[in-house]
Amino acid sequence: MKTPNRRENRLSRSAVAIRPIASFFVLWLMLSCSSTRSMFGGRLPFQVTVDPDANENSAVAVDLVVVYDAKLVDKLLELSASAWFLQKNQLVKDHPRQIDIHKWEWVPGQSVKGKSVTYESGAKKIVLFANYVTEGEHRRVIDPQRPFHLTLGALDLEVVSQ
Repeated sequence: MKTPNRRENRLSRSAVAIRPIASFFVLWLMLSCSSTRSMFGGRLPFQVTVDPDANENSAVAVDLVVVYDAKLVDKLLELSASAWFLQKNQLVKDHPRQIDIHKWEWVPGQSVKGKSVTYESGAKKIVLFANYVTEGEHRRVIDPQRPFHLTLGALDLEVVSQ
């Protein structure tokens, strides 16, 4: 049987030393990738601008709904914001583990600091509902891994991914 020489011993020790560093680097890359965040949950930062004439000069209630079930996403996308605000209490009772709701109300011209929401693993989509006094859907769907800018305008909301 052949005994390893000094050079072979040095190389095998180097490989053993590099292995944990490489493993750590791969794990870091996985956790920093946005597609992996939905597996583990995450934090979604966003900005809000409320126009001076938002909602025809009335306060705007906004619900950000984190949805964990694809079929429920489809159901929510059939609702206008006014229907959502009428039905949300029952929807929460019917789907207590499939949605998380974050709620705000902003007045026209209000200055809003940067916001963020956290979500658990398995988030499929985020649905934003804004309770405008005008007719319309007033609803947007957002990817949970994409920061965005929400603008509450005079007649509707606008969402731009960042």
